[in-house]
Amino acid sequence: MKDNRGFTLIELLAVLIILAVIALVVTPVVTTTIQAVRESSAESQEQLVISAAKNWASNNSDLLSDTIGDTYTVYVSTLGKEDYLSKKQIQDLVDSKTLTNACVKITTEEHKYTYEFQKKCE
Repeated sequence: MKDNRGFTLIELLAVLIILAVIALVVTPVVTTTIQAVRESSAESQEQLVISAAKNWASNNSDLLSDTIGDTYTVYVSTLGKEDYLSKKQIQDLVDSKTLTNACVKITTEEHKYTYEFQKKCE
């Protein structure tokens, strides 16, 4: 009498097909989740940079104009050099490069300033 303890080729192929179908279903869900997390992190990073720009503006109010409509640009690299942001905080969370051209535009309005983050400034 033979002792058959192994799997047949058909059983192995069936398992491989099931695993392939599971991978095809799960892959888009995982990539969508990863992208959503990156976008959420990028939004949090923008808020962190704006907060650092607000701190910078309160410490450097003499550089800002009182004329309504005037705009002052503070670069993220400046915020990093002046210790308002750490090196980790000035890296783009999507592609891990330094936010070299990013800035915050500070616009004077009546009795307040508005802050707008821009990933690429000119």
